Amino acid sequence: MRRWRVSLKPPIAATVLVALAASLGMASVQAEERERAWGLSPFVGLHAPSLKMLNEGELKAPFEGVADIIDEFGFNNQETFNFPMPVSDFEPGSIVGLEFIWRLNDKHAFRIGIGSWEVNESTSVQGTFPVQGAFESVVASRKADLSYNEFFLGWRYNVLMRPKRYNLYVGLSVHELFDIDYREDYSFLFLSGPPKSFRKSAVVQSQATGMLLLEAGVGSEWFVNDWLSLGVEAGYAMGGRDLHLRDGTINIDFRDTDNLFLEIPLRPGPDQNMEFKDGLGGDYKQLRLDFDGWKALLRVTLYY
Repeated sequence: MRRWRVSLKPPIAATVLVALAASLGMASVQAEERERAWGLSPFVGLHAPSLKMLNEGELKAPFEGVADIIDEFGFNNQETFNFPMPVSDFEPGSIVGLEFIWRLNDKHAFRIGIGSWEVNESTSVQGTFPVQGAFESVVASRKADLSYNEFFLGWRYNVLMRPKRYNLYVGLSVHELFDIDYREDYSFLFLSGPPKSFRKSAVVQSQATGMLLLEAGVGSEWFVNDWLSLGVEAGYAMGGRDLHLRDGTINIDFRDTDNLFLEIPLRPGPDQNMEFKDGLGGDYKQLRLDFDGWKALLRVTLYY
């Protein structure tokens, strides 16, 4: 019986080995790509909404009212008063959050995430304030705090990319703002008269249920390795309508014996929408918030 022996010549053997290695390498890369299809991205940054009515109106509104003042003959006279304590415009507030990324392919990715934003400003002034029948020296402070939480869905498209090096992308997302809270704290420390060293305070709180924003942005990420990248992102958010703050509460510890009627800068209106005092001698008007504005973020993304 004749035996047949098959042998591969060295060039053919090398070609087969190279092909096998390439196939294994491609399989490994494909498996790796499948393993890196998801990303987890914590981020920090700034959001600068417009907030025109707050910045130009409510935060500049004074304390006004009518007080019973005892004159030198011991008679009560009603006098109107105005105590200005303007707060600076809100600066861009800090935002922190977490985003999940699903890379559908080399170009497209789906995004879902949550975030939390807050901004506050305060001021301190010195002057005279009516209490218990006389104008007394006082140091007054005012603090305003605005915050919201958000949930968002979005899409990302890689415009320019080099695998495992960098990505330049554009994105579009829809943001639902919820748990929108606004609070103002007023404090008056009296320095003269019967109430000397005593402190009077007032707290106003209100909230809103929700608001939709559409955000368009651009960003880039640089890969430290195949599972870690550092990125920056900038965008502009736009809302379809202004937001009304509602369900306001006022806690104030001025007493009837203080002999004054206060018109504080912010209060609930007849329809439960918050309204603010429109400057010196002005009437109350409804407060509407506009959250249109730019965002800037720094992010770290872990791919898996």
